Amino acid sequence: MRTDDTAHRLGRRFQDHHPATVAVGIAVTGALLLTLIVVGIGLSLTEGLLSGPLGRWDERVNDWFLAHRTAGLDPWAHLGSTIAMTGSVLAVAAVVVIALLIARRWSDAAFLVTALAVEVSVFLVTTVLVARPRPTVPQLEPAPPTSSFPSGHTAAAIALYVGLAMLLSPHVRSTGLKVLIWAVAMSIPIFVAVSRVYAGMHHVTDVLASVIVGGGALIVASLAIRTALVIRDAHAVGNDATDDRVLVSGEVAR
Repeated sequence: MRTDDTAHRLGRRFQDHHPATVAVGIAVTGALLLTLIVVGIGLSLTEGLLSGPLGRWDERVNDWFLAHRTAGLDPWAHLGSTIAMTGSVLAVAAVVVIALLIARRWSDAAFLVTALAVEVSVFLVTTVLVARPRPTVPQLEPAPPTSSFPSGHTAAAIALYVGLAMLLSPHVRSTGLKVLIWAVAMSIPIFVAVSRVYAGMHHVTDVLASVIVGGGALIVASLAIRTALVIRDAHAVGNDATDDRVLVSGEVAR
């Protein structure tokens, strides 16, 4: 992963700390800020905005999908939910993380784990604080105990599959293959989001808020790991400089 200006600034500021400590601190701070943003949006919706045109539009979209349900489309909606359910996300993430650890790509594994951890923490806190009911249309799947806002499936799909594209694309030379990787990575969350609305599990505004949750989790994780790498590299340079000074002093002493 390449570092950016923000990671460099944070790395210089906290260069005397352990990289892992700084990474955890950034992840926790980012998760808190992201939670405040998403909860604020959710409360703005439930406490006022949804009582007006936005709320009526939200319901009309669910009614439109209900009117266009077919026996042929229902299994596709179920598939969209399945590929982003908790068990599926954990299974895919576990396989990828294990593979990255075997390949000794520690920072990539840490990035993916951090992104998913931030996403799920923001989602869980938000769904407790923003108690939005599920759509009033008949639902195709059992409703989980969490509230409708935001869509955990959509947020998890973004954090996992877009996160995988972020890890894979820098190692691919073919432009066509890169385009394919990103096309698939972007298509999966869209497919999941449409499936969840089609099944009556979420409103459109729920899945739109999930873009902030999933995308924000990736930004936080990227900043955390990049900053840790900056600090690690600074420590390595410092250790090399110390070794050089010891070698020079030893030569002079002799």
